[in-house]
Amino acid sequence: MSGRSLIASRKLVAIDAQGREFELTIAIGAPYEVSEGEWACPASMDGLHRLRDMHGVDSWQAMQLACQLIGQLLVYFVEAGGRLFWPDTREQLAPEELFPRFSLPG
Repeated sequence: MSGRSLIASRKLVAIDAQGREFELTIAIGAPYEVSEGEWACPASMDGLHRLRDMHGVDSWQAMQLACQLIGQLLVYFVEAGGRLFWPDTREQLAPEELFPRFSLPG
């Protein structure tokens, strides 16, 4: 992960559309300042994609973009016939379970 500090990760089991099973680790690193008004945040999907750091105007935006990228790539993986599972229970999961949406009650 670009030599940056890891702040969160999760291991999953994935099966691609061809039936190949593999371990997938999604992770986010600590945002870092690139220059005044530009921040970057490492993101990784070991086992599926090699990602570049996501850039934003501040640390919050950079981190949000990194999370959104991982979420969208998982959606594409599933739409292409892949499947995701919790490693402990082997219960299938949807990408939306990993990235809940914020909503106001009522």
